[in-house]
Amino acid sequence: MTATADLAPIVADLELEVPDVPVVHGEGDGRSSVDAVLAQLAGGHMLLVLPGAPDDRALARLRDALWPAAHVTAVYRLDGRGAAVRHTLGNARPLDAALEGPPRTVLYVRDRDGALGRATTRAKFDANAGGWNGVPGTPTYGHYRWMRKLLSDVAGDKRGLRTLDAGCGAGWVGIEAALAGARASAFDPSPAMVEIAKQNAHSSGVALDARVGFVEDVPFADPFQLVLNSGVISFAPDADEYLAALDRLVEPGGLLVIGDLNPASSGFRRRRKRPLLPARELNGLRRSTVEGRLLERGYRIEGRWYYQITFPVPELMIVSEARFSGLGCGLALLANRAATALDHATGSFVERAFDSWILRARKRS
Repeated sequence: MTATADLAPIVADLELEVPDVPVVHGEGDGRSSVDAVLAQLAGGHMLLVLPGAPDDRALARLRDALWPAAHVTAVYRLDGRGAAVRHTLGNARPLDAALEGPPRTVLYVRDRDGALGRATTRAKFDANAGGWNGVPGTPTYGHYRWMRKLLSDVAGDKRGLRTLDAGCGAGWVGIEAALAGARASAFDPSPAMVEIAKQNAHSSGVALDARVGFVEDVPFADPFQLVLNSGVISFAPDADEYLAALDRLVEPGGLLVIGDLNPASSGFRRRRKRPLLPARELNGLRRSTVEGRLLERGYRIEGRWYYQITFPVPELMIVSEARFSGLGCGLALLANRAATALDHATGSFVERAFDSWILRARKRS
């Protein structure tokens, strides 16, 4: 079944290139709704219509049951009196058009490739490139730069090393390595992000050979002595394929420093009660999982870190910046620095306390 006239305002609101979107009618957050979606996902996306107004916890259970085959990206709540509200990540707004019919909840669902595929990833970062770059002078800029410098510092002495920032974003991890004496290169799927990385390198007075590409399709022919990889693996549709490609970038005896979000933190566990989450949060891997897969590939783990204190520190930083001119952001940064150092010194085992992790791994010669 495809969208009928009563759902036309939702299809228009989604601004789909192909408006003939399939529609499945479910019965709630149970297995029947999941099976109905999975049976009809061949087209890559669909609308799932549920009766009434399931609460956020019910929708979160349904979202988890659909993942990893499918990702819920928007929720429309129809009150049965013509009004509808669109909910997306961090945003809710009413639709201008009236929607006839009984109270319903309509989910826009995309398949895994639509949520994490190359075209989606590139378009996402191109569209929001500026937002991924820190803003000097803002209260949280010190924290933004500290996180990137931390991952570079974990590598130790980098002087003269052929170094790659794989999935560089705004380029700051690779730039920090270059500032410490590395011969740095970088790549990112987003041409817009690569341009920002080049600009940041120029303004920092360092050389950075930045190109466009994916970890699975790199724009460099030879492996590197040091590979830095920050916050990228959670965007990969297939983690094993991704790690195999990343491994090819590290020369024998070389060093890999990899970090990402920690889905086991208490803060991320709290977020999972919400019906909508970014695909990368659902796709994130625990540090122990990535460590195990690196060990299987013959790597030796030389260091483990957790960093970024979880709830409520990030939320307090946002509130501090928005309402108190960033008064508490400096204290939060000091707390994060101290907690990260303590974590590493004591064996890095308090997984739930931190939102991010890092591994330092040496490839066998």
